[in-house]
Amino acid sequence: MKLLGILCFLGLFAGVHAQYYTRDAGMRGGDGTFFSYRQFFDEENAVEGMVGFSERGMRFIGLKEYLKPLSVKRSENLKFIYGYGIHAGVAYTNHYKAFGREYYHDWMWTPRFGVDGLAGIDYMASELPLLFSVANQPYFEYSVDRFFRLRVINIVFAVKYRF
Repeated sequence: MKLLGILCFLGLFAGVHAQYYTRDAGMRGGDGTFFSYRQFFDEENAVEGMVGFSERGMRFIGLKEYLKPLSVKRSENLKFIYGYGIHAGVAYTNHYKAFGREYYHDWMWTPRFGVDGLAGIDYMASELPLLFSVANQPYFEYSVDRFFRLRVINIVFAVKYRF
């Protein structure tokens, strides 16, 4: 009877695995302050949406992300993350730059559109559902106040809650 009880107890937990989180949300800082939400399709593919404030304006960013384990032997919680995406937003400015010269005018709203890249490292805490990341998020942007802008180095830091 005891053996049957033990087998039934073990059978209940045969399908239990480590918890897999399907989404996270948090704050990202760097070239502005952003609120982010990421949805995972599986352990290696995700999409992330961000909205935030930078340079007297607002920007919306959408990214397709890929995650690969960095070193399973040392820590399976450390992942290399890379991806690409687009952004759109507006900025409030009183000048624009063209061919190395700066021109001033009245304050106005100006649209901005661009493409983004992403390469960095994500670390998920073992005991808590927290995620820490550092990445480079370069972008190329078209706008009225600069015509175009290429930012190759754009280091960002993030703290997120996984659920």
